[in-house]
Order: sequence, then C-alpha cells, then structure tokens
Amino acid sequence: FSAFGFVHKIATFEKAAGFQALVQFTDVETASAARSALDGRSIPKYLLPDHVTSCNLRMSYSAHTDLNIKFQSHRSRDYTNPYLPVNHTAMDGSMQPALGADGKKVETQSNVLLALIENMQYAVTVDVLHTVFSAYGTVQKIAIFEKNGSTQALVQYS
Repeated sequence: FSAFGFVHKIATFEKAAGFQALVQFTDVETASAARSALDGRSIPKYLLPDHVTSCNLRMSYSAHTDLNIKFQSHRSRDYTNPYLPVNHTAMDGSMQPALGADGKKVETQSNVLLALIENMQYAVTVDVLHTVFSAYGTVQKIAIFEKNGSTQALVQYS
C-alpha cells in the first residue's frame, strides 16, 4: 500500500465473512488510487505462504475517516504514534454501511478503504497489509476484522 503514499494506520480482524483490514491513508486521493489499483487483484505470491494458491482483494471505501488504534499489535498498527502500548491480542471492529433514502448502500469516496480479502488460508498481519497497500499511497491506519464470514480490512490513507 505504501507505493501510493504513507500508510498511517492499519487494523485487521476476522468476521464470519472472512479476514478484513482497514488501511488509513493521508487523503481520499491516495485511498482512491489504491482502491482502483487493488480492487479485484490478488496479493502477490511472494507475500503468501507456499501452501496458499491465491488471495483476492475486494476494496471499498469505509465509513470511517479516522481509525482509533488503541494499541500496537500483530492485528493493528498506528504508524503515526510509536508511543502506543503494545498488546498482542487482535482488534475487533464493526461497521454499518451508509444507506441512501431508497435504502440502498451509498458509497462515498473516503481516505479509508474497506478491503475484503478472499481465499485466506493463514492469518494476515498488519505488516503484510501495510506492505501491500503502501505500494499505492501513504497508509495512516489499518484495522483487520471478520464480517459476514469473510476477512476484511479498513485501510486509511493520510
């Protein structure tokens, strides 16, 4: 993700839908560039363990504009605050989609992307997601969580 700009924060978590990550970038433009480049793409093989054949990304904007990372761990990282305490337990998160007057989901542009990660056969860390998303901009925060049986991540660009 850092190829697009500075990755500020990352949070990862598992939900019923699978593995998810929130990656926070500096601004909407950076997040949009990462989303456009990564949506539907596979995580490069060199970042995957030998037994994993593929891992696809589904990217969307998050309703979050600033991730609240309370501690550094293998599941969450705030690259803007090195003084956060270290906690080795994973973060959990939940999100509600924005709905229009007709009840349909409204997707507005944001500096935070929602990455739905498919075909995961191992635990992805914040560092792996930071490496992937930093290729497209400055990532401020990442949050990984599970939702509807899949792993998702919120990625906030600065």
